[in-house]
Amino acid sequence: MSVITISREIGSGAAYISLKLAEALQYSCVDKEMIHEIAKKMEKNKEDIEDFEPDTYNRISVFFQEALSSIATGGRVFHTFGMGPLDWEGIDLFRPYPIGDFDHDQYIDVLKGVVSDLAQKNNIVILGRGGQCILKGMPDAIHVRIVADMNDRIKRITEEQKIDEEKAKTLIEQHDDSGRKFFEDFFDVDLTDPHLYHVVLNTSKIGIDDCVNLIRNLTKA
Repeated sequence: MSVITISREIGSGAAYISLKLAEALQYSCVDKEMIHEIAKKMEKNKEDIEDFEPDTYNRISVFFQEALSSIATGGRVFHTFGMGPLDWEGIDLFRPYPIGDFDHDQYIDVLKGVVSDLAQKNNIVILGRGGQCILKGMPDAIHVRIVADMNDRIKRITEEQKIDEEKAKTLIEQHDDSGRKFFEDFFDVDLTDPHLYHVVLNTSKIGIDDCVNLIRNLTKA
């Protein structure tokens, strides 16, 4: 009986590993479904929270949502992420930035609640969403990171998404950058820090199915 969190580099094969692991252990596997649950609890559309999501996190867009919301209520604007007071010079005030009525603190509170609620059910594999940080103190939680060499990531993305290598590389770089900033801003950690995990597996060195077996054996240990 345990909870397994899977952190991954896009193109590493982690989604396949998560599904096969859940099947082998007869666990549930949760990934994108969490977006809908978070949006529902915040009474938002899925599209409203995409800038807050780790895979698509947009630090600047999140800031402007909070800044303009603050202005609308008469508040002063200071950058949430340590950049100091906002310099309005040169900014087009008529640019249609979306104005939200929630901030990153509210989002992370809901995210923590959703992940924690899922963890209480046990026998579950949670892919992404900061599970390794949110559940770091949970005794029965096993935290795994899946990585791969860049060439293998590019090859896998080109095959899965039917795009050329240049687009695949750009997608990977954007995804990596979003994830890094998300974990810096929301959890104040380096996503790649191996100390966050019980094990880090490189699918360029270890076969994907072997990774499934390794994690499965780890749950037994």
